[in-house]
Amino acid sequence: MLKPPDERVMPLTHTNRLKLSEMSVRTDSELTEYSLIDRNGNTYTHDDLNTALPETDAATVDELFSTIKASTGKSRRVALAHLADVVATAPSEYTSVVESIVELLTGTAPAVQGEALGILTRIGETDPEATRPALKRAIEFLDESVHSLLRNEALQFLVVFADHDPTAVTTAVPRLAALLQNEAIDTEAVARILAVISRADADALVDVVPKLELFLETEPGRAHTWVLAAVGHLSKAHANIATEVIPIAGELLDTDATPLRANAAGVLADLADEYPGEVQPWIPDVIELMDDSDAQVRHNATSILARVANDYPQTVSPATDQLLAVLDDELADTRFNACWALKYINATGAAEKLREIAATDPDDDVRSVAQLAIDTIEK
Repeated sequence: MLKPPDERVMPLTHTNRLKLSEMSVRTDSELTEYSLIDRNGNTYTHDDLNTALPETDAATVDELFSTIKASTGKSRRVALAHLADVVATAPSEYTSVVESIVELLTGTAPAVQGEALGILTRIGETDPEATRPALKRAIEFLDESVHSLLRNEALQFLVVFADHDPTAVTTAVPRLAALLQNEAIDTEAVARILAVISRADADALVDVVPKLELFLETEPGRAHTWVLAAVGHLSKAHANIATEVIPIAGELLDTDATPLRANAAGVLADLADEYPGEVQPWIPDVIELMDDSDAQVRHNATSILARVANDYPQTVSPATDQLLAVLDDELADTRFNACWALKYINATGAAEKLREIAATDPDDDVRSVAQLAIDTIEK
């Protein structure tokens, strides 16, 4: 707004945020007044949003709740934004307000519901059990008829609660899986929840496996790391799924995203225990990972090689030089796996290095398996 007011100029920017507590207003300049205007035409100034409350005691909180319950529109939103700021300072001290906040999740505007969910998420980060009364309503917000901004707020709440009690969120699995194809949704939050659920109750995801696999075939992103973990957990309990997961994980071994590359190798390592034959075709790609700059990727690669080498030593033999190289790796588990793989492939050229490892490695288990590999090779 130009000074004097009443002559509106083109907005400098716009936001697709739902929570007023995440917004701020610039301080007015000599010629210009700055404000936020919501979809209902309410105007919010710097004094509305940026002025701190003089006190944050119980009386202040009671006053905010009185305003929230007695008003609508701008007054309620401003009071909620201030309440969110108060709760953020010490979330564990405000578990007593949960019941009142949960009431705001029904019959109010999406912006009010989103702010309420944000407050509950903050409280849940320190005391998730206290926010259980909001769980059912948060799951209902995942419905496709709900605005995507509000669904994303519900997802943030469910991420926190699922870490606390994943089995309580299993009823949300069908809706979560459906959201993976929605570009307006935070798919990383969706995938993280599914991965946590799969670790606690893999069978809860059986019916949505096709949707998970379809998502994994899209352009790799951060969410793929979590979905791959979920499918990996599920495949351990269901052999028919494992045969479908292995090619998907294999295709992701060369992705640029390190966490996803590491997770893909980790899934193959887990499945190689029971399905070494199905993992065997991906060994050439796994061997390339032995030179990876990431320690976890190298560790997972040696896990695959050791497990496949037990049944298919000739397939792993081309990795001899790489296995010798990682005998000096920073991770003891990586050196441990490499010793096992060299034992299984009967790497006669590795005997001298293995003797050195058996004598000098700082880890007892590594020294032990190095000596075991020497004994096998020299027979």
